Amino acid sequence: MEEKLFIINLRREFNKAQNYKRSKKAITALKEYISRHMKVSINNVKIGKNLNLKIWERGRKNPPAKVKVKSAINDNKAYVELPEFPLFEEVKIEGKKESKPIDIKAATVKEDKKVTEIKDEKKKEDLKALEKEEVHEQKKEHHHEHIETPQKAVKEEDKINEAKAKRGRVVGSTGKKQAKEAKP
Repeated sequence: MEEKLFIINLRREFNKAQNYKRSKKAITALKEYISRHMKVSINNVKIGKNLNLKIWERGRKNPPAKVKVKSAINDNKAYVELPEFPLFEEVKIEGKKESKPIDIKAATVKEDKKVTEIKDEKKKEDLKALEKEEVHEQKKEHHHEHIETPQKAVKEEDKINEAKAKRGRVVGSTGKKQAKEAKP
């Protein structure tokens, strides 16, 4: 099984379609290109999840103009994916004994991620327990807090605001040239 890298110009093809069908046309163009170069039928071209997301990322009207992909043939099927992701993933369906081939590197990476996730979860649980203990201790230490009375400046501001509210709204000048006082 040999992997090949391709840089596919999708713009040439998706410009032939209406703008709301461009991403769909890009997918079909990608399948046609891979089927032509890997010598398999279009029905046997399988596009990877990440490549599909990359094409549809900006919506159906604006797919990327060029895409770099890697492709490999296995069991007369061409698998296509972005170069930084594994080509094959094992899919087990209950009731069926069939499974797709698996990339060994991807499996070890997934196992490592699971182990690190378990460690992270344990650390988070420990941190939460410590935080709860600290809060509980703080509550024991501070039974009653003294409520401070408002300062004199705050009281004076309140008095000024109340006086303004009693006077009501003051209308500005009438717009006449010789008007000197505002009308209440």
